[in-house]
Amino acid sequence: MSGGISERSLVDHQRVFDRIWQQYPNRQNRTSSSWWWFILFPEGEEGYGPEQLMFSIASRAGDDIRVNDIPMAGLDLDRPIKNGVDEFSAISVGWYGDDKAVHEGLVNQPATAKLSRDGSISAWAESEDGKRGGEIRAATDRPLGLEAHFAGEKGEAEFEAWGDLNNRVDSPVQAMDTQTAVGGMDLVAWRRMQFEGEFDLPDGPERLEGICYFQRVCLNLPLFPWKWIWAFFPDGTAFSAFVPFVGPQVLRRGYQFFDSKRVERSTIPIRQSGLWDSATGDQLVEFDSASVEPVFDGGPHPHFEVEVSDGEGNYVEFTATSYGHARNYIDRSILGGFAESHWSYNEYLFRMENLHGEIEGQPVDKATMGQGFGTLEYACGLGL
Repeated sequence: MSGGISERSLVDHQRVFDRIWQQYPNRQNRTSSSWWWFILFPEGEEGYGPEQLMFSIASRAGDDIRVNDIPMAGLDLDRPIKNGVDEFSAISVGWYGDDKAVHEGLVNQPATAKLSRDGSISAWAESEDGKRGGEIRAATDRPLGLEAHFAGEKGEAEFEAWGDLNNRVDSPVQAMDTQTAVGGMDLVAWRRMQFEGEFDLPDGPERLEGICYFQRVCLNLPLFPWKWIWAFFPDGTAFSAFVPFVGPQVLRRGYQFFDSKRVERSTIPIRQSGLWDSATGDQLVEFDSASVEPVFDGGPHPHFEVEVSDGEGNYVEFTATSYGHARNYIDRSILGGFAESHWSYNEYLFRMENLHGEIEGQPVDKATMGQGFGTLEYACGLGL
């Protein structure tokens, strides 16, 4: 359904922005995870693609865990908070990809993170080549914005990101704050930001600019399976879909799929939602029906059939044609070391094909929107 665009003051924006620098230790439990995450879409000839970059600082509760096969200490639930600074074990990760190749492990560095309510999170480790890890902090030259620096064995990035603060997509929002007796989720999202910066990539240094997405997630539940999409069109219009689900994928380990398409699609959605936001921010449509189904054509990675609708005539359908894949995964010993939980986070770089739909009576297709690019998450396993 179409929704109105509510106005908020800079004070309202600041109140949400300040939550980025907290992870609420009093809410955390043995299943907790937190992450601060960017996905960047540099501007290209066809729109915001095919290049994409991801950078994140992430943590996970547990005495001993492995992230991308790197042993590291987990988040200590009994840690003290001193002078407003939360110190905990974390890992900085990053990748870069385009339609030719995806370079994983651009950054892949465990370190002790320091999260300050003054507006920063940093997680650096010293190496023979200098500091490795990541840092995100409040921008110093804008009313609201973010500055980020990530450095690893295979690359480095320094960039700034900011939003226009015109609506809830261009501004930081409290996207979710759900607490129950068994856990919950606190999510701050800044869904459409501009970015620019310097990047030292496998093919050499580049100055890039474009659109990006940022979120800070505090999940105090087991890591569960989901399908999530974020995509942009050349004019900045944003599209999203989110389908958390249960199915046989909770037992999946590693990067593999069922031989049967029927079994791979045998899932039960826990929730279905979607979003269409115009480039000008004055047209916001929310969908309450969403389907994201894998399609296998013999290639190295699946494509996905995407359909969303709101029951009021607004709908969007397309094929998310994958041209690259990156993966991060977490293993943790449970039951005193007699078993191990596994959760795998797959990200697919895709271009939209066979696009058609209708938004508030206007046709949606490649002729009207141009070439859309996006990222699609297909998370499997269960992080206990």
